[in-house]
Amino acid sequence: MKKYLLSLFIWSVVLSGFFGGAVQVAQADILITPTRVVFEGRDRFGTVTLANNGDKVSTYKMDWRFFRMQEQGPAYVRVQGEEVALDLSKYIVFSPRQVTLQPGASQKVRLALRRSEEIPDGDYHVHLSFSTVSSESLDIVEGQEPKAQPTSGMSVKINVGYTIPIILRSGDVHVDSSIGRISLSRNPNNGFLKVAVPVHRGGGPYSVLGHLMVYHIDENGNEVRVGEISNAHIFPEVDRRVFDVQLIKDIAGGSLRVVMYDYTYNKSIDNNVIYAEETFPLE
Repeated sequence: MKKYLLSLFIWSVVLSGFFGGAVQVAQADILITPTRVVFEGRDRFGTVTLANNGDKVSTYKMDWRFFRMQEQGPAYVRVQGEEVALDLSKYIVFSPRQVTLQPGASQKVRLALRRSEEIPDGDYHVHLSFSTVSSESLDIVEGQEPKAQPTSGMSVKINVGYTIPIILRSGDVHVDSSIGRISLSRNPNNGFLKVAVPVHRGGGPYSVLGHLMVYHIDENGNEVRVGEISNAHIFPEVDRRVFDVQLIKDIAGGSLRVVMYDYTYNKSIDNNVIYAEETFPLE
């Protein structure tokens, strides 16, 4: 009886935003920056840098994945290309599709958008996946997951992968959103507050591509940042999401100011675009 090499894939959808959007994703010896690419206006080209952050030579394969956002349960569910509003992968090419990197080496993955008048106004997203490729017994076929080959014994290879959203904004973008009433809980490990922030997306075909910040205002009016989520997105297929923000310090009294900035948020400037803002007293 033949036994087969099992290729297991662990996918971490970077969209969730718990890694810095303008920073980097660094897990399991793979480092990716930025954690999203947005084509808007006259943009036609984008670049993502992939780095081998480990101590061994590794081969990485890049491919398209399709996800649909959900309001309940896991933020994203994987779907097929024909199930999305627009298969954006038909309009974007990227290169290379596979690369082998020495420890500490990096590779730029270049994306090119082919604009078309047939694309309706709105936001569309596809996800670029990065997965490590086992050097043994794998038949790599472009556009498909690696295929297991027969082997004399049973073994398991863990191929760890990550995805980032590639987003096209077509037409004159208008975004409307609001912040609902927050709820508080305690982290059982450190006792710090965790803030559940419901954010509503107004109607229309455009996403909230956000950077969510939480500030504490003490009784003397002093304000300090206590939590944030970059990549706080709400895609057009849903109208609402609840973002759980783990605060980074213990606070008491005063109030919390919650701000949903545009994804282009930069802490070094003062005129960042704000989608929505609310202040809540702490009792």
